[in-house]
Formats: sequence, C-alpha cells, structure tokens
Amino acid sequence: MRPRPLLPGLVLVALVALSIGATSLASARYVRPVSAQDGRYGALRGDELIGFKVKNRVVEDLFFNVHMDCHNSDSNENYVRSFTSTEIGGGRIPFNGDWRKPYRDEDGGRQGYGVAEVEFFRSGHVLGSVSVIVPGGGESFETCHGFFAARVSRGPLGPTS
Repeated sequence: MRPRPLLPGLVLVALVALSIGATSLASARYVRPVSAQDGRYGALRGDELIGFKVKNRVVEDLFFNVHMDCHNSDSNENYVRSFTSTEIGGGRIPFNGDWRKPYRDEDGGRQGYGVAEVEFFRSGHVLGSVSVIVPGGGESFETCHGFFAARVSRGPLGPTS
C-alpha cells in the first residue's frame, strides 16, 4: 500500500484556520469613541434656545427655553407658554455620543419635568433636544407639553436654519 502524502491535507487545514482567524480578527476591531470636543455649544431659533458646555466629555450647565402647548381644562382654552430651565448637567458622554439626562425644574410656578439630550455624530454634527411636560393637578387646571430640537454649533449662540 502506498502512503498518502500529508502535505496537501496540512496545507488545506492551515488555509481554513487562517481564514477563520482573519474573519474573527476583522469582526473584533476597535471602535473609536465619537468626538466630543470641549467648549460651549448652542442653538437659537426665534425665542427658543438650547445651550450647554462640554468639559472632559461631561455636559455641564445645560439651559433652554422651550415653547409649550398648554390646555386649560377649566376654561377649555389652548395657548402657548414658555418654560425655561438652567444648570442641568452631569454624567459623561458615552462612547456612542448619546448623552441623556432626566430633569425636574420649576418655572413661573409650574413644576415641569422631561429629558435633555445631546447627540454627537461621527460626521461632526451635534444635535441638542429637550422635552418638557407640566402636568395639571392640585389647584392648576393647566397641562402643558413641549419639545425643541436643533443642530447646535460650537462657539457662541447664533441662529440655526
């Protein structure tokens, strides 16, 4: 009986092992974090605005002024009011660039709550948004809700399109 050559079989096994190893290395690549440069950011549209500061990947001093749609259940009126909040912040911006912070604040005797959010994108764009809800209750017949989102710019506040 003639012995079979082992070399072609070993070469085939080595090629399969290399191809499996190469695909596993390619899929386990390092994903770099989204850039969040230090500085002041802000957006202004009419009299609605959002602004904040980033220092060492931490959002600080977020402030906003948002229009809210309100309804008075006693008089059955609908109208627009503004809600302003300041000094929201804390927590590091994660590697994916999406920072969110629930908040509670009072403006003009109205207790409101919502979520402030800042998103940093790999393209360099930054989006800031804030929601606000003022539930009726107690002696108030007024319920309100509002939302503001804008592409923010680094540097001083300026109009956005």
